[in-house]
Amino acid sequence: MDSKRVDTRPGLIASAGYGLGDLGFLIVWQTSALFLLFFYTDYLGLPPWLAGTIILAAMVWDAVSDPLVAAWAERRASRTGRYAPIILWSAIPVGIGFALSFTAPFGGVAAAAAWALLTQLVFRTAYTFASMPYNTLPLRLTTDTNARSTLSAVRVAGAATGGLLAAVAAPVLVETAGFQVTAIVAGGATAGLLVVTALTCRDPSAVRPSPSDGNLLRDVGRLGTGMGRNGPVLRLLAVMAAGTVGFGLFTASAVYFMQDVVGRPELLPAVLGLSALMTILFAPVWAVTGNLTSKRTAMAAGAGLAAAGYALLALGASGPVALLMLASAILGAGNSAIPVMLWSMLPDAIEHGEAETGERIEARTFGLTTFVQKCAAGLSAVSAGLILSAGGYRAGMEASAPAMTAITVLAGWLPAGFMVLVSLAIWTYPIDRERHESILGSLKQVR
Repeated sequence: MDSKRVDTRPGLIASAGYGLGDLGFLIVWQTSALFLLFFYTDYLGLPPWLAGTIILAAMVWDAVSDPLVAAWAERRASRTGRYAPIILWSAIPVGIGFALSFTAPFGGVAAAAAWALLTQLVFRTAYTFASMPYNTLPLRLTTDTNARSTLSAVRVAGAATGGLLAAVAAPVLVETAGFQVTAIVAGGATAGLLVVTALTCRDPSAVRPSPSDGNLLRDVGRLGTGMGRNGPVLRLLAVMAAGTVGFGLFTASAVYFMQDVVGRPELLPAVLGLSALMTILFAPVWAVTGNLTSKRTAMAAGAGLAAAGYALLALGASGPVALLMLASAILGAGNSAIPVMLWSMLPDAIEHGEAETGERIEARTFGLTTFVQKCAAGLSAVSAGLILSAGGYRAGMEASAPAMTAITVLAGWLPAGFMVLVSLAIWTYPIDRERHESILGSLKQVR
């Protein structure tokens, strides 16, 4: 085994290339989140219920396909040893699929709806084929636990930058050039960035996932058995679920909070923009904190800070604008610790599972993680709607006191509670730096 190459810390070019990948993913993801529903209803002429159903169906397929594509990618990597070529082949289809999502070649509701569903399925399938191998790269690029934290920080900063670019530039481009040009520009930019990622992050083939001895569906089925024997991965899946629900409740209710509780809807871009900016700035801070202390400590501290930010947001609803901006900055800074540490911890936990069971489950673990993430995001959206309804919220009407209470709970108190759960769940996470070095030592002996 060429262990020397595997243990090498990724250089500046590879690290930057890795961060550019998630920048590209978030450009199309955030642009879609901002405009796809509006495009379906106001340009394709679809009824809102039908437009929402199409998006929901695509999201369900997106979640279900993650472990399937991950299993396929892992089977291929067990033969070739590399994931980066899959990203390269998927880059152009991602860009084309996204551009086609904002086209309207057919008239009539039925034909337009069929086209919308088809293009969404094409886009999300290509996105999955690119993102599953991408998620696995830190495991392949280095075994150095600190270097993995650095890669995760670069990734989170890239993702936040992509989301911020989409939020700022996409509305301007839509206004001046239209949806189709915007989609072509965004899709082309993402495709180009993914090509750069694939060419700069050439994962070594020395260590490979365990070879498959069954069919694809059997590989997916065995994932549950493998995860059931890997306590650290199960702990991280719980963290992913709690963190995603908490942040999802905040984002789903932010518009209502600023409009109906604070009474300053014009401040929404500033509040969300400041939160995203603090995510970018604090991603490397958490990586350094994790390296100096432990990944567990860094995540727990970040989740606690985020909980304080959400609580301050709820308490400051009727206070000065400066208090709201401070709350936004605090929750953005704290939230960034969760993905930075989680994406860095997963490779360590996968190696823990290999040492314990003798089976190396790579891409399938990441596929299960994103499956949990997307299910949690859907749960947060459904929960937000139910809580708003229970509070008596009515569109177009002045919010009643119970409705404002429900919105404040959604935007502040519930997210704060989920951040506390994250902090508690990760506090007993068993893999620290010394434990990881011991795991690598035992794996080298076996190999």
